[in-house]
Amino acid sequence: MTHHDNPSDQDLTHRIDECKATGCPKAARLLHDLQTHQIELEMQNRELRESQLALEEARDRYADLYDFAPVGYLTLDESGRVLEANLTAAALLGRERGRVVGKPFFTWLAAGEGEAFFGHLRQVFHTIGNAFVELKVKVADGIHDVRLESTAACQAPEKTCSCRSVMIDITGQKRLATQVTRDFFRLEALFNTIPAMAYYKDMDLRFINVSAACTAFFNVSRSEMIGRKISEVAPSIFTEDCERDDRAVLETGQANLNQEMEMENGVGNRVWLSTSKAPFFGPDGKIAGLVGVALDVTRLREAEHQARALTQENRRLTRRMFAVQEDERRRIARELHDELGQWLTAVQTEAQAIMSLAVSNEKRSGMKKSVASAKAIDYSASEMHQVLRRILRRLRPATLDQLGLEDSLRELVRQWGTQHPDVACNLRLDGPLEGLAETLNISLYRIVQEALANVSRHAADASRFNIALSHEADGIQLSLEDDGKGMDPRQPRQGLGLLGMRERVIAANGIFTLHSAPGRGLHIQIKLPFTQPEEDNANFQQEK
Repeated sequence: MTHHDNPSDQDLTHRIDECKATGCPKAARLLHDLQTHQIELEMQNRELRESQLALEEARDRYADLYDFAPVGYLTLDESGRVLEANLTAAALLGRERGRVVGKPFFTWLAAGEGEAFFGHLRQVFHTIGNAFVELKVKVADGIHDVRLESTAACQAPEKTCSCRSVMIDITGQKRLATQVTRDFFRLEALFNTIPAMAYYKDMDLRFINVSAACTAFFNVSRSEMIGRKISEVAPSIFTEDCERDDRAVLETGQANLNQEMEMENGVGNRVWLSTSKAPFFGPDGKIAGLVGVALDVTRLREAEHQARALTQENRRLTRRMFAVQEDERRRIARELHDELGQWLTAVQTEAQAIMSLAVSNEKRSGMKKSVASAKAIDYSASEMHQVLRRILRRLRPATLDQLGLEDSLRELVRQWGTQHPDVACNLRLDGPLEGLAETLNISLYRIVQEALANVSRHAADASRFNIALSHEADGIQLSLEDDGKGMDPRQPRQGLGLLGMRERVIAANGIFTLHSAPGRGLHIQIKLPFTQPEEDNANFQQEK
């Protein structure tokens, strides 16, 4: 039964009453129809209530969406008066909604913004589509920047028009944009003034931005570099290596720092560049290109080459100086031994003869004074012999030629120990030390000799001095260690002892390492190669 087929409640009631009065057999059927109709009415009423509730909920959601939207909503008339405003718009203006609605929007504009606002209204009401304007408004905490996006809404038939606007606070965006602009100009100023060649490249290795030094190096303008590859700017055999390194940085995402490479500048000269490259990332977190910095280090490399050559020449001269020094010491020692030694021996012999003659004459004639003089001469000659021996050992250790390195060092340590009994000097020799080159033997002996002298002069409060000499697979290892007052290696050194040891080691192509600290003694480690540099005496004489 459809809704139109159902009888009305009054009809059904009337018919039921008639049936009851006349005893109509259809009363039961009519009663059933009435009950069915009541059920349908109840269902329709429930549906109506549910629809009404849904409409109220939708209205509340719309009201919440309108009032609490993250942007401000305004409805303005043609004069700019606020007809409606949501809570967000009122909050942006720093007023309660009741104090915003009905007021001219011009009230909140900063000085000088009226012309832009009314121009915006004219555009809204006389053009089709949305219109935009940025304005400064006065609020409780100062001046804020807002953006209005408006469209006209006209109602027929009266043709009354209003302006529906979305208001967004863009103060933070403007501040960020100002900072970005400032940073951009700072970057441009940096690019135009730094002496280094700086550049940005995209994923295709095309220049995005370049510094003034970069354009000057390639002798092209900035517009000629932007959007082009380096092979297009300065084609040469070196650009392939440059682009290969760039691709490796983009593929691996790893920076390539301080790599030196050869490059050809814009006028065809080959120079050396020290380059550092690193990827930069886009907003999506993916690699968007690379940034690079290059410095012309050609002069630096030339200076390093010259310094290396001067260092080699200095070492050659140092080796030659030590060789000449040893030769001179050998010559002086030989002359002292052969000339002065013979004369001292002769003096001592004559003194002993005079003393013997004087003793025999004394017995006969009592010449005590002559005997005393002869004894004095003999004593003086003996002392001079001792001094001469010490000088000879200092100039040229005879034991080094006669006994070898090991026994010479033992004798040197023994003699030093007798003169410094308060310091325990320990000598340890490991491995075969015979058969070494003469220059190596002399270097080791002189280093130990200088170390002993250095301990006696500077190692105050030292109670022990350890010397360890060992034959290693790749050279001779020498360790010198005392427990004296130590020193600060960073402070200027007094005296030439350590400097002489270091120069002798460097001249022998060795390694000199010093460890010390105040109150913690001194430890020197020396490594000398078996093969010692040989000097060409003929060339040296020719150079002189």
